[in-house]
Amino acid sequence: MTVNEDLLKVASLPYDYDRLKGKTVLISGGTGFLGGAVIDVFRLRNRFFGNGIKVISLSRHARENDADVTYIAADVCRLPEIAGKIDFVMHLASNTHPAQYAADPVGTVTTNVFGTDNLLSLTVRKKAERFLLASSVEIYGECPDRAVDEKFCGYIDCNTARAGYNESKRLSESLAQSYKKQYGVDVVTVRLARCFGPDLSKKDTKVMAQFIDNAVKGEDVVLKSAGKQRFSYCYYADAVSGIIKTLLSGESGEAYNVSADDDGMNLKDIAEFIASLAGKKAVCDFAPTEGASTATYALLDCAKLRGIGWEPLFTVKEGIKRTYAVLKNIGGKA
Repeated sequence: MTVNEDLLKVASLPYDYDRLKGKTVLISGGTGFLGGAVIDVFRLRNRFFGNGIKVISLSRHARENDADVTYIAADVCRLPEIAGKIDFVMHLASNTHPAQYAADPVGTVTTNVFGTDNLLSLTVRKKAERFLLASSVEIYGECPDRAVDEKFCGYIDCNTARAGYNESKRLSESLAQSYKKQYGVDVVTVRLARCFGPDLSKKDTKVMAQFIDNAVKGEDVVLKSAGKQRFSYCYYADAVSGIIKTLLSGESGEAYNVSADDDGMNLKDIAEFIASLAGKKAVCDFAPTEGASTATYALLDCAKLRGIGWEPLFTVKEGIKRTYAVLKNIGGKA
């Protein structure tokens, strides 16, 4: 395998990786951007630290098995029987960007809710040690003009198809808590900020990905609004480190926000910074994007995750520079 320097940094962090030594970890969404990166960190732990982690990847896309990973092509809404012992379950599968929400709102809801239920049920049957759920900043809905902690419950207009993502993530968290109470499942949840990085799938329609794609192509960066929105973002390597830290050290039943430090930039500032990397401009085109979030302010307070020993390795600007450099080098798309 080619060694990814950012993920090697994650694999080298002083986390309790020995908890996974010789264990089997099932990951839904294992061929997705974040799921694949988590698997790569586990590969690096095996290669350089001898952890002997065995991974079972569930996704709709088949791949050839290797020494570290067994790939199973499956829809988490119709989970097949999986033989053998499973020690940890990580539910990372989900539709995650506006085009998916718009094209498949039903699939968005069912993947989140039915997939969570099926994987929690599997956790019970396999007597797995821990279940990790990947949730989202989107559960907070419209936020006040301050960073919100895990106790905040914001407003979501549930009478829209777009709200299916937000509400199904909320329900998935509730399901996890219900399994904890009724069946004693050890559950932890990560609430991820808007994640970005050198995703090579060419499918990501989130705004940060589109900005970087414009810049990589040598185009002006296109804003679909005045750009006054303020959001938390997270470079993918930091998202992965937050996911793994929570899996290994999070308190049972608790949720943890994961994001980079707020650097004071609004969406227009980010667009202009990305455009500057390519020597281009940020321009406005107010044509609406179907499935886009209507939130205008969503900053995450990560004090709780820091309290168990996590720190981001990269600022938003550093993550953007690294993403642009990788994609510009290969002519890819964010």
